[in-house]
Amino acid sequence: MISHAPVKIIKNEIAYLELYEDYILSSVNEGILIDDDILHWFLMLFDKYYPKKKFGYITNRINQYSLDPTVYPLLAMHNSLEAMAVISYTNLGQQNAFFEKGFFNKPFDVFSNIEEAKNWVFSVLHINKKKVDL
Repeated sequence: MISHAPVKIIKNEIAYLELYEDYILSSVNEGILIDDDILHWFLMLFDKYYPKKKFGYITNRINQYSLDPTVYPLLAMHNSLEAMAVISYTNLGQQNAFFEKGFFNKPFDVFSNIEEAKNWVFSVLHINKKKVDL
C-alpha cells in the first residue's frame, strides 16, 4: 500500500529525507560527496528506522552532488534494503545512474518521476514478499 504521509522527516546538512512505512524518499543536498562516511550515516538511519523491515530507497536527484560508486557494494549488504530507485531529470544523470547500477547487486532502476519510482519499489517489495511467503 502506498503511504501518503511520511512517518518521519529528517533534514540536515547531508540530505532531506522522508521516511515512509515501506520506503525512503531522499534528496541529497547540493555539493555533498557520498563516500564511506556519509554512507555510514545512511546505514545508521536504515538500522534505526527499518531494523527488521524490508524497504526501498528512492533518491530524487534534484541537486548536484558527487557519489563514489564503490559505496554500492556495502550499501547492498544491508539486509533490509530490497531495492533502489534513482530519479534523474537529465539524460546525463540517467546515464550516470545506469553506470552506478553495475555496482549494486539488488534491484536498481532509473526513473524520470517520483510516482514511477514509488510504483516500481512497491512492485519489487511485493514480489520479494511473495517469495518469502512461499
